[in-house]
Amino acid sequence: MRGYTPSWLTAGVAAVLMLCMAAALGVAPHSAYHDPGAPHRLEALQLPDVREQLEKLADAGATYFREEPVRRGDTITTLLKRLGVEDPDAQQFISGDPAARNLFNLQPDQVVQAEVDQDKLLISLRATIDGNTTASRELVIRRAGGFHKPAFKANLQAVRNELRYEMRSGIIKAGGFFRTMDAANMPDDIVRQMISIFSGVIDFQQDIVQGDRFRIVYEAGFRDGALVRNGRVVAVELVNRAQRYQALWYGGADGSNTGAYYTFEGRGMARPFLRSPVEFSRLSSGFGWRNHPLHHQWVQHKGVDFAAPTGTRVLATADGTVAFVGQQTGYGNIVILKHPDGYSTYYAHLSGFAGIQPGQRIAQGQLIAYVGQTGWATGPHLHYELRFNDVPQNPLSVMLMEPITLTGRARQEFLSQASDMLNRIGVLRGIDVASSIG
Repeated sequence: MRGYTPSWLTAGVAAVLMLCMAAALGVAPHSAYHDPGAPHRLEALQLPDVREQLEKLADAGATYFREEPVRRGDTITTLLKRLGVEDPDAQQFISGDPAARNLFNLQPDQVVQAEVDQDKLLISLRATIDGNTTASRELVIRRAGGFHKPAFKANLQAVRNELRYEMRSGIIKAGGFFRTMDAANMPDDIVRQMISIFSGVIDFQQDIVQGDRFRIVYEAGFRDGALVRNGRVVAVELVNRAQRYQALWYGGADGSNTGAYYTFEGRGMARPFLRSPVEFSRLSSGFGWRNHPLHHQWVQHKGVDFAAPTGTRVLATADGTVAFVGQQTGYGNIVILKHPDGYSTYYAHLSGFAGIQPGQRIAQGQLIAYVGQTGWATGPHLHYELRFNDVPQNPLSVMLMEPITLTGRARQEFLSQASDMLNRIGVLRGIDVASSIG
């Protein structure tokens, strides 16, 4: 947070003095410069006193710019106070105006800029509300009335962002994958994307070991040199236990947003079912016969259990349709999804649902619910089942169809578009520590 003093005052004083000097020089006859024998006469000149005028201008025009990130738990009052604003009229306007109330939707770490006068009254306020890496909506609030009769106007306007490709690489340390990501200051949304991309082949809770390497390129939108938001992972390489896994986003020949991830050779990454419906978890109970923890009898466990804290995000493991949302004995809160070719998935013991409704179409990886401890559960975990024609299958060993492989012209277009990102990954192979390259 910072303020500044206007520089136009200094420039104005200099300009007045220059004009006075020019006037003083102008009183001497032009011939005096050419006739050394001409008589010379010195006259005192009375310069105008402009100090009072300059003081009035300085008092009337001083403004200061301050910026602050939104903090968790902020209110409009606390945010405006940190911005140096003490203006009840502005606060009342923001609370009541529909456009200005978008300020309430800002997330932690988003930056707000305010222009205030010497009396701490709000002149203008700007904040990026939403958007993507290439364009955003900016909220602009301006004082429209005089200081004796305050009035404000608020509007949302579209602004262009600068698209950059952020590059990071690193080595997994002894603390594990997630601690390494934190130490490397990797954005949470980028980490989630990486997990989702490789979820069909890697369990990030169990499979990642010390010494594994990652290299990643992702989109980021900037405006005025400041990060607006991160975008899509466009290329990633993960070396896990000496085996190399690679993925590259390809939007098709038209570069649309309906593309998918492929290996660097053009083989599809997508699988019909994700390996795990919970991002940060551990397998606590497998498929098959077990001694039931509540009933103390040997029964068939029709799915697998993933231990995770209450509130952990639960994701759909495949594209499908919501068949049931509600409660069932034993399962507690449960979501059932129907998938093509006779498959269905069950997500049980949930603490809550993510606003989904029966009949709604769901995409693979979409948030559907949250881990809980409802029904017959001795601790917070997700019970997950995969069924084929209503017969339970082991979701960790079921054989699924092979992914699509690009061929012919599609493969050539893919390789053409991929060359730049492949070069960036090549650069990162020479970097051993977590880093960022603009």
